Amino acid sequence: MKVIVSHNIPFYLAHGGLQTLIQALMKELTLLGVDVQPERWWDPDQTGDILHYFGRPMNVGLAKQKGLKTVMTETFDLVASESNLRIRKRIIFTRMASKYLPGYAERVSFYRDLDALVYIVPHELDVVRRIYDVPDQRGLIIPHGLEPETIKALSEVEIEGDYLVSVGTICPRKNAVLLATCAREARVPIMFLGKPFSEQDPYFLQFRELIDDKYVRYVGYVSEHVKHKILRGARGFVLLSQGESGCIAVYEAAAAGLPLLLSDLPWAINAYPTSNQLHFVLLDDPRRIVHALRSFYGIAHREQTMTFHVGTWSDIAKQYLKLYQSLLPDLNPA
Repeated sequence: MKVIVSHNIPFYLAHGGLQTLIQALMKELTLLGVDVQPERWWDPDQTGDILHYFGRPMNVGLAKQKGLKTVMTETFDLVASESNLRIRKRIIFTRMASKYLPGYAERVSFYRDLDALVYIVPHELDVVRRIYDVPDQRGLIIPHGLEPETIKALSEVEIEGDYLVSVGTICPRKNAVLLATCAREARVPIMFLGKPFSEQDPYFLQFRELIDDKYVRYVGYVSEHVKHKILRGARGFVLLSQGESGCIAVYEAAAAGLPLLLSDLPWAINAYPTSNQLHFVLLDDPRRIVHALRSFYGIAHREQTMTFHVGTWSDIAKQYLKLYQSLLPDLNPA
């Protein structure tokens, strides 16, 4: 079995969760006997059995003409976290545009042409089905995972520090400026981990002005060892993102046993197993966030068990392999 991996944004331009997912899957699928290769756009002789897109594809029809089975793993986080009214408007627009604008219908035809659709969390698949009229039998959910060594490291004992932790790229989607501003107002110390897409990004420069090393502490991009130690020493984890698809940083915090304060949006409230260690806050009023930070910091303490169950990347790769085998029942993994 040969799988070609396609992704349209180079990692050197935008790091993030999809990079982690793709790299982990390529490693684990190879260990399971699957020949996994990145798409070589310059090579007219590249062949495969399955073309796996990470993100929306542009060439499903051409792939099927070559006899390839096609799979897409899509992140639909921002749209899926919109209000019900906005989503209903999208449904109406999509229906009208598909009927009266042939060009639009062709652009979204991949939803019916792909052999399989994969989403990381259930609510994103639900919204895609509503907007694009994807049949109920199409699509499946395969979550994120972590390396076994990471899970083990995050379970180790650590002396509790005096801070909450927030892990993520310093960018508008993650609301780092909003969180930092509210942390200073609440007088709650938060350790920020992560790097911007560019050191000269105006948003990052705005965030940097808020760093006071007391309530807004920024350590940037650190090694895995240091990140694990900071997570273990935190009282809790905070992320006020506008949208996420399973967020690997949330999985890491859960594996460390940290209580979580997340946005009161579908990406968070509909994505993770029920736990009394999960807390949510609306983003409509900074005063509400300030109050939530103070309350959360007062009760937050790391537990000795996971906040919710987190599997390994090997577990996740086996779910993808099962999907591939269902599309190619006559082929062995190798």
